[in-house]
Amino acid sequence: MKVTLHQIDCLLDDSGKNNKETKMKSRILMIAGVAGMFMASPALDAMAEVNVRIGSTPRHAFVIDRRPDFIQLGSQGFSVSYGSPYDIVLYNNFYYLHNNGTWYRSRNYNGPWIVIRDRALPPRIRRHRIEDIRRYRDVEYRRDQGRYDRERSGRDGRWDRRDDRRQEPPRGDNDRRDDNRR
Repeated sequence: MKVTLHQIDCLLDDSGKNNKETKMKSRILMIAGVAGMFMASPALDAMAEVNVRIGSTPRHAFVIDRRPDFIQLGSQGFSVSYGSPYDIVLYNNFYYLHNNGTWYRSRNYNGPWIVIRDRALPPRIRRHRIEDIRRYRDVEYRRDQGRYDRERSGRDGRWDRRDDRRQEPPRGDNDRRDDNRR
């Protein structure tokens, strides 16, 4: 049922006069009624998410202390790391790291890592689920475990250190760079 302002004015005006005060009361009553309807209705949650990224894509940090050891999976056409805390696949001079359902790519085993979509993976990797890749790795490792253990124990550990360029370089006794002398 639709109620107009004129009908409300007539209801509130007992004497039949068009009184300004009565019209004002009726409008206030109508506004209060509409406001009451809005306040009585349940509030709806507005689900909105805003993601603003300015600049380059974020870099993801994974701590990899030394170059991972890899097992060549001949039938799959790529290598998979073993003994590493992360699942890393080496293919065409790129490292592909899988962590928590997300793939990352880098040219170096210790980063920088960028997120890539599944369809950006090379087809040789994409056609296998990560669970299958792990299973292939484990089967190959068990088959030649002695060989992989010998390779790992005989390798030169000097090349397994982290990048030390951020550390202070060694200085000789005659180095006066920190002195305030002129």
